[in-house]
Amino acid sequence: MSLQREIRAEFSEKLKKNKYSIILASESPRRIEILKGMGLTFSIRKHSHTEEHLNIASPVSFVKECSLQKARSAVKSDREIVIGADTIVYLDGEIIGKPSSKTDAKKMLMKLSGKKHAVFTGLALITGEKTVTGVQKTDVCFREISLKEIESYLNVAEYMDKAGAYAVQEEASLFIEKIEGDFFNVVGFPVLLFSKLFEAAAGVELYKTIWKKRVTQKR
Repeated sequence: MSLQREIRAEFSEKLKKNKYSIILASESPRRIEILKGMGLTFSIRKHSHTEEHLNIASPVSFVKECSLQKARSAVKSDREIVIGADTIVYLDGEIIGKPSSKTDAKKMLMKLSGKKHAVFTGLALITGEKTVTGVQKTDVCFREISLKEIESYLNVAEYMDKAGAYAVQEEASLFIEKIEGDFFNVVGFPVLLFSKLFEAAAGVELYKTIWKKRVTQKR
């Protein structure tokens, strides 16, 4: 057995015996809710990465690099699985992140009105000896939105911490005609992609980690 495979096998064994920590390098309420909903036990750690200096035109490269840098900035131990995530909206060759103001959010929603845009989420998982990354894309179709609707929405919704100034599961659900692809990706955390990356990083299937803990707790 190669040294790399031996290290991975050792980490997998620690994982099975709960001698590890899973860290989410994000304070996003949506991501926290999704992970808790699937039954994962994890801790939250604030990352120190900022996106302002990134001059990357490709949406895939952008979210992959951001999620990787977020995860790297949160690593403290080789006995952890650290998860980094980054979500953007992409329309007409432009990367749309979080709004900087109410006026900025209004401009974003006017751009999205009546058009199909893409939502990209990058995930990065880091263990002591391995780093894996992946990107998920979902297309979202907005109906035509009147200026009056946008202004009403901005008066009641919490949009400042959301790419494109909207959350698919909240007030902006009234704007959406169709979603093509992974719904959870639009929320900000593609669950299926995460399960694949988790297995690649940890050497054990995600469902075994989650369901084993639930069975143990019931006993």
